[in-house]
Amino acid sequence: MRSAALASSALMLLLAATAGVAQQSASSAADAALRVGAFERAANLFAQQARDGDPEAQYKLASLYRLGRGVEQDDAAAFRWMKAAAERGHAEAQLQLAKMYLAGRGVAADVALARAWLAKAAANGRGEAAALEREIAQHPQREAKEAPAWSATVAPGAIGGGATGGSVRKDIAAGRNGRPAVLDAAWRGQAQALSQLISRGATLGVTDEDGNAPLALAAAGGHRASLELILAAGADPNAVNRVGETALMLAAGKGHRDNVELLLARNAAVGTRSASGESALSKAIRACKVDVAKVLIAKGARVAATVEGGMTMLMLAASFCAEAIAVLDARGATPVNAVDDRGRTALWHAADRGNAAGVRALLGKGADGRIADQQGSLPLLRAIESGEKEAAQLLLVQGAELDRRSSAGNTALMLASQGGQLEVVRALLQLGASADLRNEQGYTALMLASAAGHADVVTSLLAAGADRGLRNKRRQTAVDIANASGQTAVVELLK
Repeated sequence: MRSAALASSALMLLLAATAGVAQQSASSAADAALRVGAFERAANLFAQQARDGDPEAQYKLASLYRLGRGVEQDDAAAFRWMKAAAERGHAEAQLQLAKMYLAGRGVAADVALARAWLAKAAANGRGEAAALEREIAQHPQREAKEAPAWSATVAPGAIGGGATGGSVRKDIAAGRNGRPAVLDAAWRGQAQALSQLISRGATLGVTDEDGNAPLALAAAGGHRASLELILAAGADPNAVNRVGETALMLAAGKGHRDNVELLLARNAAVGTRSASGESALSKAIRACKVDVAKVLIAKGARVAATVEGGMTMLMLAASFCAEAIAVLDARGATPVNAVDDRGRTALWHAADRGNAAGVRALLGKGADGRIADQQGSLPLLRAIESGEKEAAQLLLVQGAELDRRSSAGNTALMLASQGGQLEVVRALLQLGASADLRNEQGYTALMLASAAGHADVVTSLLAAGADRGLRNKRRQTAVDIANASGQTAVVELLK
């Protein structure tokens, strides 16, 4: 009994260590995506970790929601994730949460709660929190009357000099967070305030923490009137932010066709690429803004270009926007069976995303489902692995190699059995998939289904003649595995 307990403890430690390594790997991947401006991928990765309770991921996801990077701008979502991170002791999140309470951003303004979170952030070593806490204490009248810190209202004396004659920077608002008013007005699309700021000499070259100038913020926000004002004031239409994105890219990614057309008319370069190789066209395709993609292509955007990892525009369309496949194909996109740096085709990417419409469109254009990636994963295997039943069934009809193995030795039938995908299992068996092949650990499809407790799949496999007497490398049969996993219903089927 003691040896069994020790073995169990060792197994738990191993699983915990493996989970820790996996979490670190996911975090590294998310940070790497963030560094190259792949914001949507970063947001997806951070979201997975945030749901698992990682405070750093929660803080970063909140920041992406606050800025509208990789996700739709959403102050309420930003507040929820910032609060989750703050409650787990994340010092920077505590500071930013306090600022959100002060500004009334994503939540009703509450100075008392802001001060409470500032105290926590200060206790955790955030000097800025202590300074802001002292400032609030010195000006108690602000608690009831001060406008939100993110307001772009141009207060008397805030531009060009105060009532006492003191000099105040022309592009800084009166709000206590020091955010330049010209940025706030551009972001909110407050054309009247923006016009006043520009007429009084506001600096259009000022940027936010991501290097976005007023032009970029107005373009991304879909604020046509504000964008016209900024362009008329002489802003550079081809200025880039810290990751090399232009206003045209940001407008395209948000689907603001009128802003895209305006920027193009003012000589915005259609072919500029960011640090990760993204272009205005790739961003439009990722966001499935087909009308914007058409405008960009008509102005010379390269449909044969690639982004980071060697992904083509067709692969992006396969992943995110089936409707764009026909548009790209009509313009001479890369060959349908071209591969990226990991040997993955557009069809593989469509299967990975569960984009059944994309799979169907690509098969109609001659996509080959027998091309595996560098890890030996076929589009069919990837669709099943991802739980994408409709895409998997389309690929089955196309006639992929049914018994082709992944790098771990798993066949499509094994993966479908393990995932409990009964309809796919039945289709594979009907098409002649081998029921008794084993993976690298000696597991058959029957063993995998038994371990997971998928009684209906076990029944189908047995009806197809699966051998219940086969053993894995640990000398276990399917019934041994079901017993060890506590799958009593499956045990009864296998007796």
